[in-house]
Amino acid sequence: FEIFRQEALRHNRMTAKDLELTDLELMKKLELLTDDGSFTRAAVLTFHRHPERIATGCYTKIGFFEDNATLLYQDEIHGSLLYQAVHVLDLLFTKYLRAKITYEKATRVETYPYPWMAIREALHNALVHNNFDRGSPIQISVYDDKLYVANAGCLPEHWTVDNLMRKHASKPYNPNIANAFYLAGLIESWGRGIEKICNALSAEHLPLPEYTVHPGDIMIQFSAPKDFVAKVTKKVTKKVTKKVTDREQEILHLLLENPKHTMPELAERLGVSRKTIATYIRNLKERGVLERVGAVRNGYWKVVDDEETRSGFFGDPAL
Repeated sequence: FEIFRQEALRHNRMTAKDLELTDLELMKKLELLTDDGSFTRAAVLTFHRHPERIATGCYTKIGFFEDNATLLYQDEIHGSLLYQAVHVLDLLFTKYLRAKITYEKATRVETYPYPWMAIREALHNALVHNNFDRGSPIQISVYDDKLYVANAGCLPEHWTVDNLMRKHASKPYNPNIANAFYLAGLIESWGRGIEKICNALSAEHLPLPEYTVHPGDIMIQFSAPKDFVAKVTKKVTKKVTKKVTDREQEILHLLLENPKHTMPELAERLGVSRKTIATYIRNLKERGVLERVGAVRNGYWKVVDDEETRSGFFGDPAL
């Protein structure tokens, strides 16, 4: 309810006075109560902390893949659909998507491979249009060069992918959930979600999304720009993986991306405390996997391996 009130007010979909209603009155206003005052299924999925009590698979799963057969690490985000709508995005952009770091004078600029708005719309559409009777979670698969968002949804009758990519009316699979998401400012009510995705990608000169429709699911694919594709070969990745745990590997991959990452930056990207990062860094240094080169302020991190590995990862350490 806190998420709903905050987002509805921020997006001007409801007034502060409207949001002074009790939680129960708000549910009634959103038409999430039956005539006898019971909660609808949509009410539980949208607002309850444990929606999986009535819909197995009502959660989101994220995985980072080296290739289709090799999963490197994964997370599951459980909670209400509104909770997932906010926290899945946070996790994606702090842990799974690698930003290109540039500086404008003293200002640090992070540029991600996909526009935040495009991924936001794809995720929220997946949550709203999912068929929760199938017991399948929303699945987000992240690769170095692409990202997939899949849900157990289906197109309206007689629709094709061509209908999705053109202007179309809004036909949500779960209209009551969609109404709550609309009033919270998380989706549009005119079928403009895909149009907003395409506009966000076009504005950054990125390829339009590719939809794949199966009998039991719908999947959207985003393609990363070539300059975002990691320069780590499979050979090198396997060398490092043998020496470290999954969490340590995540830290090393971030340091391969940017050897000048600070501990607070690593903690923020991985969603853990600075103390936790410090422990991992100390263990990696003690085992000879990681070295600190130079001073704390102006130095950088170096993954220790053979000469070929070091040059393949870093090139010029000054960069």
